[in-house]
Amino acid sequence: MTEQCFLQVLNKNGEAQNHLSEQSFHIEHICKGGFRFLSEEKFELEDRVEVQLRFPDQHIQEVFGRICYSDLIDDHRTAYGFSVIKGFYSSNHLTDCL
Repeated sequence: MTEQCFLQVLNKNGEAQNHLSEQSFHIEHICKGGFRFLSEEKFELEDRVEVQLRFPDQHIQEVFGRICYSDLIDDHRTAYGFSVIKGFYSSNHLTDCL
C-alpha cells in the first residue's frame, strides 16, 4: 500500500511563509525532477518556492524550485507542478510515495 507524502511551504519568492508553513499539502505524484501537489492556497506560475518534503518513513528533505503548471481540480483546489531547481531527494524515499 502506498503511503502519502506531504510538503510544507517555507519560503515563496524570497519571503518567509508563516501561514503556509503551518499547513500540509498532499503530494499526488513525485519523481526525481519534481512533483505535483494539491492546494487550496493560490500560487502563480514561476513562483520560486522552498519546501520541506515529508516522506512516510519520517525522512524530511528541503528543496527549492518553481511552480511550472497549474490545473484547476474543483472550486477549492488546484494541482500545481513543482520543478526542482536546487536540492535532491533520494529515490529510496520516492518508492514509498509512488
